[in-house]
Amino acid sequence: MDAHTTIKHLMGIGSLGFGIAGIVKPEPLARWTGAETAEARGLGFRDLAIGFAIYANPQIGLAQRAIVDVGDAVTFARRKRVIVPLGLGSAAVAAYALSR
Repeated sequence: MDAHTTIKHLMGIGSLGFGIAGIVKPEPLARWTGAETAEARGLGFRDLAIGFAIYANPQIGLAQRAIVDVGDAVTFARRKRVIVPLGLGSAAVAAYALSR
């Protein structure tokens, strides 16, 4: 399996997993990000949609993943600083996969 396919699957499964977890039980995601519970549930729906997009059209889905991860790094920087390197790192991995 090449790097692009591996990244696609890791990001797709990760997005679907975070999405389902954020929808079903948003409280842990809210604590982890510093978001309100309703906001965390919204992040869950967003990540679920991105997970499906990664499998439907990897170029678009990975681009969406990169864009929202940069946005999360900026949005949550003041609430939880740990999100910044995680968001930027995830965005970089998605961008790398797009370049392949």
